[in-house]
Amino acid sequence: MKLDTAIRETVLREAEVVAGEENLQRDITWVHMVDHPDIVNWVKSGELLLTTGYNWPNDAEASRRLVRDLSEVGLAGVVLAVPHFRDHFPTEAIEEARSVGFPLLELPWAVQFSQVTHEILAKIIYFQAEIIERSEQLHRALTNAAVTANSLSDIANTLRKLVGREVTFTNLSGEILGTSADEAAVQSLEKQFLGSLSDSPIDAAGSQRPTRIKFLYPGHDGYRLRISVRLHDSLVAVLWLDLEGSEVDELDVRAMEHASVVAALHLMHQRQLAQQEDRLGYALVAGLLDGEFSASPSALERARVCGWSQTSAYHICLVLLDEPIPLTTEGLNRRERWVESLKHQLRSNGQPELLAIWLNQIKFILPAEVAPETLWESVSDQRAAMAISRVHSGIDGMATGSKDVDALLPTLRPGRLHRFDEILFPRALLGDANARDMLIERLVTPLVSRPRGESLLETLCTLADEGFQLVNAARSLGIHISTMRYRLERIEEFLNITLEDPKVRFQVQVAMALYRLRED
Repeated sequence: MKLDTAIRETVLREAEVVAGEENLQRDITWVHMVDHPDIVNWVKSGELLLTTGYNWPNDAEASRRLVRDLSEVGLAGVVLAVPHFRDHFPTEAIEEARSVGFPLLELPWAVQFSQVTHEILAKIIYFQAEIIERSEQLHRALTNAAVTANSLSDIANTLRKLVGREVTFTNLSGEILGTSADEAAVQSLEKQFLGSLSDSPIDAAGSQRPTRIKFLYPGHDGYRLRISVRLHDSLVAVLWLDLEGSEVDELDVRAMEHASVVAALHLMHQRQLAQQEDRLGYALVAGLLDGEFSASPSALERARVCGWSQTSAYHICLVLLDEPIPLTTEGLNRRERWVESLKHQLRSNGQPELLAIWLNQIKFILPAEVAPETLWESVSDQRAAMAISRVHSGIDGMATGSKDVDALLPTLRPGRLHRFDEILFPRALLGDANARDMLIERLVTPLVSRPRGESLLETLCTLADEGFQLVNAARSLGIHISTMRYRLERIEEFLNITLEDPKVRFQVQVAMALYRLRED
């Protein structure tokens, strides 16, 4: 029970606060009456001291020292009955109490101490009973969530309903793993989560109690309560409780502690599933690359736990081992060494280990910002080749990237690294039907699928016919040169190319010719 609550809801409303007004949020654990010369040794932290002042020191310095000692003990405050033995607290006691922020209250003599004791202790007992009841509700709800939750967002929603505040789970990089709030709004705060983790790092061996962290909201400052989620003493996630507009109480703290344990159990289950998927042939990655991934909430969360995000951009890489099919025992061992080497390099660079195996092939998903050449130099044994797809994102993009590297298989040579864009055009010229379709898909199809794409496609076709002479193409289309330049900018933006490059111009001309042949 807080001291200000006692002043508001009990007979202490008759008292006058003469010092420590800024610290009335102190907890009262008990009420104690002492009129003894050695007051300090008769009280404990959290108690509210009632005194008639009969034995209060008359010496000014002794009075100041008593206030300091009582404050250091951790009392909730001192209530003096006036004006029987003393009209007021001594001036020096009030001055000292104000300097240390220690609450002093003066209560009319007519109000009996027994009434104060009865009302406050009754409130404390009632609050404790209420806390026990709510704690049981929290325990039941969160225990049920541990069994039924399909994602961390489910756990966050359960906790929000219990404490009335928004809840968010992030990884140690600030990336959202689950939230009870609007996900789009919370995604915009990822930098704030990361900044808070950078400014106030979590101690791996620190306390398991929640920590109050300053948090910058749009337009103003606020706070969030933070607690780590641990598995076998390893930090795996962070739970954040939004404190905007309200203060936290002990029950909120207990709920967070319980929820962090439930989240740890949930993540442990997800990891066990991921390990099982490894043993069953890297099913998660295989599903993404084969186009058979089911985008259920639990499947998406497993993917996020493993390090894959729908919104991030990736290369699909394929390592082709120079081993006959079926693999010999030596070939299987070599493939296993390759897998371990790739995992080690990915781990050492802080990248997710998203691999899958097909016979003498190892495919893996690599974040677009990571240079595949650096990875290749670290693991190559000159008896394998590696293919790299274009940059893709999303579930469909992973399957498309897998097709990119599959298309490069006939051209791979041991000891070499091949990018999709480098080999696609020569293969199309050599008559590879798949390569021709991919060239069209890369340099023509993106325009067809855009709003007003027909005019852009017609413009590109005319440019190719006119040798990319803007004036001639504009005249042929009957449009102003400014309109031609605008359309050219849009074409380059949509295709992610520059038509200033003669090689790109030649590829576009070939792609347009192939497109016309196919359409005709």
